Amino acid sequence: MERWKLMLREPSLDELLADDMMGAVTSSAGTDRRRLRALMDEMARRLSEERLAALRPRCVPPEACWCPPSAA
Repeated sequence: MERWKLMLREPSLDELLADDMMGAVTSSAGTDRRRLRALMDEMARRLSEERLAALRPRCVPPEACWCPPSAA
């Protein structure tokens, strides 16, 4: 089993899925790494759509929402 080293970055999803432990984890969950990857890709697509919708301009001006003024 490969040991994780302290890194200055988080491991990628591919690196996490390639870990030996993920085989046991996905098997115990009744799936496999490929299906888990597909589910995570689908979730990422849905989250992106939701976040884009949240960033769209509102119909109400910020003053009406009691939003603090921008620091910019």
